[in-house]
Amino acid sequence: MAENWDVLLMAYGTPRTLEEVEPYYTHIRRGKPPSPEQLQDLIRRYEAIGGVSPLNEITARQVEAIEREMRRRGWNGRVYVGMKHWHPFIAEAVEQMAKDGVQRAVGVVLAPHYSRISIGGYIDYAVRARDEMAPGMELRFVERWGNHPRFIEAVAGKVQQAMSGWRAEETMVIFSAHSLPQRIHQWGDPYERELMDSAQLVAQRLGLPYWTFAYQSASATGEPWLGPDILERIEEIASDSSQRQVLCCAIGFVADHLEVLYDLDIEARQKCESLGLSYRRAPLLNDDHLLAEAVADVTLAVMG
Repeated sequence: MAENWDVLLMAYGTPRTLEEVEPYYTHIRRGKPPSPEQLQDLIRRYEAIGGVSPLNEITARQVEAIEREMRRRGWNGRVYVGMKHWHPFIAEAVEQMAKDGVQRAVGVVLAPHYSRISIGGYIDYAVRARDEMAPGMELRFVERWGNHPRFIEAVAGKVQQAMSGWRAEETMVIFSAHSLPQRIHQWGDPYERELMDSAQLVAQRLGLPYWTFAYQSASATGEPWLGPDILERIEEIASDSSQRQVLCCAIGFVADHLEVLYDLDIEARQKCESLGLSYRRAPLLNDDHLLAEAVADVTLAVMG
């Protein structure tokens, strides 16, 4: 029964102050400190969006909305929150679960599309912590929810909202997601397919005449990453398309954070303006009630 299960909600995490950027960045780099140039570049990006990211506050509101929706459906377990790259870390959340005597829990990541690198990484952190601190705890995981009808409905609503006053025939919608290293192809990773499925469903729901897909926020790791990059895609639209309006929809993300507020609201906007294109971005879901419904649905389903 669902009431016998607790929940581990996992999210990316972000530093709360500029002083925390260096240890945060070091954790992302698996313990390797960034160079002074890399650190200053990241700090500059945070400064450009106001000094800190709103992600922690948004995640807290998402957790509240999901818990409220699950309780509305009769679930009465406990909710624990763990972050991949900042406090409270996933391991810290699992440690608290062990102290509280949790016997069974469902883990779900606040990201809709599966990749071994992304969602798989969250699951690995949770399983390793469980094995170390509470090997008897049963953990089940939600691996994907990017095709859930409520998620598609929510994203479509945001695109429609952003389109207000624009003619669809004059607009190119760019769906985007965080790029990943191309080596995921070696594993038959489903990430690209799942993203395209979600974008296709939203486009069909809205009857979009023109849309495309691009990746963003690739890291300079010395290996090839998934493309095309969104800035390259914007250049292609400016030179090859009759559409002079660009609407970005970051379908791979569910909360405003650095990769959206800087990479899209600043870099992509500036690129469009430099090429004579009008630019808008669809709002992120953040704590939208439809997101809460989608996550509650998939989480309760795993409980059986």
